[in-house]
Amino acid sequence: QIEFFQMLVSSKLHSHLSTTVRARPSTSSIASRRAIRMPNFASNVGGGGEVIEKTRKKMGYKNNWSRGYVDESKQHVWQRPLPQSARVAIIGGGLSGLTCARELALLGIRSVVFDTGKNSVGGRCATRTNKDKSLPSKSAPSLPEGAAFDHAAQFFTVSDLRFRALVDAWLADGVVKPWEGPVGFLGSGGEFKSLKEVSPKCPTPYVATNGMRMLAVHMEQQLLRQHGGLVEVRRPCWVSQMVADQNRGWQLQGERKDQGTFDAVVIAHNGKCANRLVGPTGAPLVAKQLMGLRLSAIWAVMVAFKQPVNAGFEGAFIQGNEVLSWAGNNTKKMGLQQGATECWTLLSHNAYGQKNKVPQEAIPEEVARKVANDALVAFAEALRLPGPEALPPVVFVRCQLWGAALPLNSPGVECILDARSRVGVAGDWVSGSSLEAAAVSGIALAHRLAALRGVPVPQDEGSNHDIGLRNTFHSLGGESSSHEIGGFPGLEMPSAGTRQQQQQQPPL
Repeated sequence: QIEFFQMLVSSKLHSHLSTTVRARPSTSSIASRRAIRMPNFASNVGGGGEVIEKTRKKMGYKNNWSRGYVDESKQHVWQRPLPQSARVAIIGGGLSGLTCARELALLGIRSVVFDTGKNSVGGRCATRTNKDKSLPSKSAPSLPEGAAFDHAAQFFTVSDLRFRALVDAWLADGVVKPWEGPVGFLGSGGEFKSLKEVSPKCPTPYVATNGMRMLAVHMEQQLLRQHGGLVEVRRPCWVSQMVADQNRGWQLQGERKDQGTFDAVVIAHNGKCANRLVGPTGAPLVAKQLMGLRLSAIWAVMVAFKQPVNAGFEGAFIQGNEVLSWAGNNTKKMGLQQGATECWTLLSHNAYGQKNKVPQEAIPEEVARKVANDALVAFAEALRLPGPEALPPVVFVRCQLWGAALPLNSPGVECILDARSRVGVAGDWVSGSSLEAAAVSGIALAHRLAALRGVPVPQDEGSNHDIGLRNTFHSLGGESSSHEIGGFPGLEMPSAGTRQQQQQQPPL
């Protein structure tokens, strides 16, 4: 996913909140509360949803998704079997792409991972820190050295033995650790219940030791160190075209140059970009499945407070809130040594994300200010504070829109593969929305591809090597382990009103 953000002047934001927030109103409506409690601030940024509509109109943006038409007669069929010395292109360096490359290497198959990340691979394993260019110090002068924010995946659980083997190795390497701090659910009345209280059989929650991105970095470094002869990583590299050459293989173009020829292609990302890449190629059934995916939109608000927040938890699924779905204390979770400053990540609901969605390539400051304001007001409400002025002073805020965040539906298979065109798909969305699903998908697809070596290419659809090409999508909203910030196998999720609203109004 492409990441774009908008920096806010935090001291001014906190000044606005402190001086314009008034007594707590009786109504629970965010819209009403904004009008009653922050009239001056709201008018400064255009007022409520008006700033969103104004921005959309100005930028010619419509919050919809045209999936286009796929011609099934354009199916490409290779004449030669997949060679023993096959070379696979993996487009996407998230958890599914990296695990696919690792498993292919263990099976003796070469691969090249293409990823658009400038600072690292990772996908949803994303962290911003002022230790590197992902959060430049000059843009965050008020932050202490080592400040960090996990602004996508927050933690993960384990239920599959294949994923368990990976996690055990990461534990041994010190890359991940159990999240032992208070993690659970924050009710609409301000009551906190731990994961075990709500879900007695809940498996251990795990986090990456120094931020979720560091897990992806570790995987990349380990791949190159242990399987350097079989794995190559190219980044930042945006693959813009793939064309079938019957005599050679799949020819990839990216960054305005030839990226090479490959015997098979793995699509390990999704959204509009994946649709545009695969749609015109000779894998129409794969393209149709990609286009059947529906994705949420989530705002991530990274906020640093001057002093610790008296929240009573380190991470919580927020229930009954009209803006927020999650609040996580990165400072406590990662064990950051940075004085009194606390770095928090606030994640919105999909319903709020869709309502306030704008082109993420260029988020106007007034939109970012509105989103940050809404998030802080909602955070204070979740904590049962009289208003955001009761929070510690804000020293830093940054907003990021994940416009194609998490799957809302799934075909319910471990991976997708068209054996005739040798194009496959790996990702969390194929079977769910968890990090475990992403890893297992990459592993499963690697074995499916390896099984094609030396096997005559099937001439018709429906061979034993095909998988997931005609599976019907089902909603993930009813899954007990599914939440708006991802899936957590083994964790029973209580129902929430805002979640039900999100299910009723999926994005186009």
